Amino acid sequence: MKIFENLLRIVKAGAKVVHIVSFEWERVRGLVIGVANDLKIPLHIWSSSSGMARWDPSGAIESVADGPTDPIAIMRELKEGQAGKIVLLEDAQPYLRSEHHEVLRWVREICRLPVEPHRLLVLSTPIPGLPVELQKEVPTLELPLPKVEDLRVVCERVAEELGVPVDGDDEALLEASRGLTVMEARLAFGQAALQLGRLGHEAVPLVMREKERVIKQSGILEYYDPDVRLEDVGGLENLKVWLERRGRAYGPGARSFGLDAPKGLLLLGVQGCGKSMVSKSVAAAWRFPLLRLDMGRVFAGIVGQSESNVRAALQAAEALAPCVLWIDEIEKGVSGMGSSDQSDAGTTARVVGTLLTWMQEKREPVFVVATANRLDLVPMELFRKGRFDEIFFVDLPTERARREILQIHLRKKGRKPTDFGIQHLAQVSAGFSGAELEEAIREGLFNAFAAGQELRTEHIETALKATFPLSMTMREPIEKLRLWAKARARLASDEAPEQLPAPGVPEPPRLRQEVRNPFIPEVKP
Repeated sequence: MKIFENLLRIVKAGAKVVHIVSFEWERVRGLVIGVANDLKIPLHIWSSSSGMARWDPSGAIESVADGPTDPIAIMRELKEGQAGKIVLLEDAQPYLRSEHHEVLRWVREICRLPVEPHRLLVLSTPIPGLPVELQKEVPTLELPLPKVEDLRVVCERVAEELGVPVDGDDEALLEASRGLTVMEARLAFGQAALQLGRLGHEAVPLVMREKERVIKQSGILEYYDPDVRLEDVGGLENLKVWLERRGRAYGPGARSFGLDAPKGLLLLGVQGCGKSMVSKSVAAAWRFPLLRLDMGRVFAGIVGQSESNVRAALQAAEALAPCVLWIDEIEKGVSGMGSSDQSDAGTTARVVGTLLTWMQEKREPVFVVATANRLDLVPMELFRKGRFDEIFFVDLPTERARREILQIHLRKKGRKPTDFGIQHLAQVSAGFSGAELEEAIREGLFNAFAAGQELRTEHIETALKATFPLSMTMREPIEKLRLWAKARARLASDEAPEQLPAPGVPEPPRLRQEVRNPFIPEVKP
C-alpha cells in the first residue's frame, strides 16, 4: 500500500492535479477510489469512449447522461464547482500535448485552485511524460508492477470465475508470475486454468511461457533459456571461482550474515573469448531467469521514448528479480555520451544516466553482466566502484584453456576427445580465441564429411592452419589492452597470458577499421 499512502500524502499536501502512469486501469481506479473514500468526497470517471460516469460508494459506476463531453468542459465544471470532487481522466495522453494549448492552460488553472473545497483532477496515462508546461506543477506517480499479494488476488479471482481450485501451495506460481501486469497475469492464469483444470505448482511452466512471450513482445528485453553451463566455458578459473562465491550470497543465511545482494560484473576483453557464454552460464548456474537488454532498441525516434524504454526495461528486470540482466557489448549503447547534447539533444546522456543511477541504487537482486570489446567507447563512469562488484579482463585462452575448449566442442559434436591429438592441436593453435577454435572444429567436420571420412586430428589442424586469427590482425591493440587490464582489472584466468605469436607471413594490408585501435586510446607503460 506504499503507493497509495504516497498518493494520499501528495493530495493532502495540496496537489490539485496528479498524474498516474500505468497500463493497469483497474489498479489506478482502485487507488483513486481509495483517495475518494479517505477524503469522503464524490468521484467521477471520464474517458473519450464512455463519457462521464459517477462512482457510487456501493461499488457501482453509473453513467452521467448530461455530463461534460470533453476535458475542457470537465475542468471548467470542476473549477466552478462549490463542493469537493475528484475527477479521473482515463487515457488522457492525447490531450497532454503541446499543440493542445487550451487543455494545458486549463490544467494549470486547476493546479491553482484554493485548498477548500477539496477538488482534485487525476490524469491517467499508460506511458510516462508530461509536456514542459505541466512538469513543474503536476506531480507524477509511476505505478510499479504488481507485487505477489496483488497477483494472489488476480489468481483467486480467475479461479473463481473459471470454477477451478487453487492449490494450497501456490507460492511458486505467484513468484513465477512476477513481472506481469494485472492484465497479463489474468490471461496467463486463465490459460493455465483452462489447460490444467486447476491453478498451482503445475501451472508454473505455462505462466513462464506467457511471461517469455510478453517480454519478447516488448522489443527491448529478450528472455533467454540459459542452456550454457559454467562447465561449458573453457579456462577462466579466477572468474569461475568468483562467481561461485558470489552465487552463495543468494542462499540461506546470507542476509542475516550481513551480505548484500551482488550488483554484477563487467567483462572486458578480446572478441570471441567467452564473455557472452559466461553471461548465459551465470543464469544457468544460479537458476535465475536470463534477460538480455538490447541497448540499440532502447533508442526510439519519439522524443522522450528512449528514456521511457530504459525505465520500463529496468522496472521489468526488478519485477523478475532475482534474475540476471545481460547487457552485451554495452559500449555500442553508451558511446557518444560526452557529445550527446550536440548530437542527439542529450538523449544518450539521459538514458545512460538513468542506467548508471539504477545500477548504483538498485535494491532488488538483479545481477548485471555487461560485456565490452572496445574500451575507448566505454564511459569512465562505468568503471566506478559501486556500479559493478568487479571488472574482469578475459584474455585469449592459454594452452591449458585451449585443451579444455577443444574437448568441450568435440563432445558437443558427439566425438570423444581421447580419439584426437588434443595436446598437439592446443600447441598449434596459439593465439586463437575460443570462437576460432570452435569454428576450426566445424570447418574440420565439413572437410571430413566432403571427403567421406570420419573427423580426425588432421582435419582440424588443416582448418587451424588456414585461419588467420584475430590475435595477428589486432596484435598491437591486444597488447595495449593487456597493459591496461594489468593495472585496472582482475584477470579472469589464473595463468599468465601467452606471448602473441609472430605472424608467419608478411602482415597483410589493413582495412581502415582495423587500423584504428578498437579497444583503448594510446596508453603509456
